[in-house]
Amino acid sequence: MRKKWYIALCLGCFSMTLTGCWDIQYLTSKKILNGISLDVAATDNQLLGTVRAIILESKGGGQFDVKDEVIQTTGESVSQIGFKIDSMLPGTIEATKTHVIIVSEELAKRGMISPLEFFYRNPKGYLKSNIIISKGKAADILSFQKIENSPVAFGIKQMIEGADRTTVVPELTLFSLWSQITDPGEDTVLPMIRRIDNKALVVDSTALFNDDKYTGVSLSQEDSTLLLLLKDKLNKHAFMDISIQQSPRQNMANESETASITTFEVKKLKRVFDVSVDPNTQEIECSITLDIFGALSSSPGSMGQKIDREQLNENLSTALNKQAITVTDQLLKANCDAFGIGRKLRVKYPELWKNIDWNNTYKEVKLNTKIQVHITSTGVIS
Repeated sequence: MRKKWYIALCLGCFSMTLTGCWDIQYLTSKKILNGISLDVAATDNQLLGTVRAIILESKGGGQFDVKDEVIQTTGESVSQIGFKIDSMLPGTIEATKTHVIIVSEELAKRGMISPLEFFYRNPKGYLKSNIIISKGKAADILSFQKIENSPVAFGIKQMIEGADRTTVVPELTLFSLWSQITDPGEDTVLPMIRRIDNKALVVDSTALFNDDKYTGVSLSQEDSTLLLLLKDKLNKHAFMDISIQQSPRQNMANESETASITTFEVKKLKRVFDVSVDPNTQEIECSITLDIFGALSSSPGSMGQKIDREQLNENLSTALNKQAITVTDQLLKANCDAFGIGRKLRVKYPELWKNIDWNNTYKEVKLNTKIQVHITSTGVIS
């Protein structure tokens, strides 16, 4: 009997210490922001903010109607825009599940820290939000029609993740962007999205930054993939369409030299990255040696012929080395230290690092790249 009283007393004490659900908020009373875009407004010193809000309307019986609404307003700061949008929507705004934050290229040229500062200071800020730069107005991207019946912001997030898996663009969040912007030894690169009339949205290029400012220089899909490989950022795989020259002997149909597109799937890579300083001239040199291994996905010019792997390896390597020069020239033009040469220099040559202005010195760096292709598979028909 005493044992039963003891158990009852313990249960009573435990129940008094447990917290209850005193702050329940139903989903139908929340307005979930899943996408935000920021533009330069027509009025001086103002921003144009656009949000996609998911609104759930109960139909009864546990059924809901989902509405994906667009709300837009202007303000002198992001926080002011947030207060205005809060007053324009009924219920409680929930911004902790914002999938994407889109910044227009015009605003990005002024700097990323200022417009994003509000999200970093807000304790409820969702640091996993993807950051992306828009070609043209960001509002035009976010106000696009639904993507396969999904909320637009969620569709854009899936596009970024897909392009990241195939090593087309890097996937950066609020958290990873901050760590790169605040690092003086490396500049960031961000994915870019563009709108093709009213037909589609495309994520297929990369914006180059100097500090927190977009330089106005972007890389095409092919150059963006090569940059990521040179940065040792191969994800699941990468498909590269490489134009190589065919001699008359290789192409019997024509007597003159012609170009052929070969698709190569990169599955593995080996990278050697080094930074050195000439002790006499103090000239800084960066060398990147890249060995890429993969399969031949498409080579129409070699149909019906036995593939000479050694020759094709050399042809593909020659083409990629020429392309790499174009990529590194673009980086120097944009003054974008995407490889993190400054960080390497700071570690290896700390005294030199203290006595130089890296923002001006970087333009004089010698960037040398060497790429070697290794075909490991040619498919079942070769």
